[in-house]
Amino acid sequence: MTSFLRVFAYICIWTTPFQIGIVLWALGIVLTGEATLLSLSNDIFLGEYLPFLHSLLKPFTYFVLPEVFAEFVWSLPVILHQFSKAVLSTWLGLWILKQLRQSP
Repeated sequence: MTSFLRVFAYICIWTTPFQIGIVLWALGIVLTGEATLLSLSNDIFLGEYLPFLHSLLKPFTYFVLPEVFAEFVWSLPVILHQFSKAVLSTWLGLWILKQLRQSP
């Protein structure tokens, strides 16, 4: 169980640069385009700039999550959503590693 938690913690930490990269990319789109911070949703961003990923993720989210919750996730502003995911996943990974080091 500890090895699984350790791998999960490292994945949480290692994905942070990708999430920050998406935040900076979306921020560049907002600053140079007509989209606003709140109007650039996950659905619009992935649909226009990463269509291959959009075509894979959107049906998967509707299969795994209830339809109302999936709609909510797709309608979130991409910058705020990815930034909060980056902060929370980094904190979670560091917290798990700290707990693993303290346990006997």
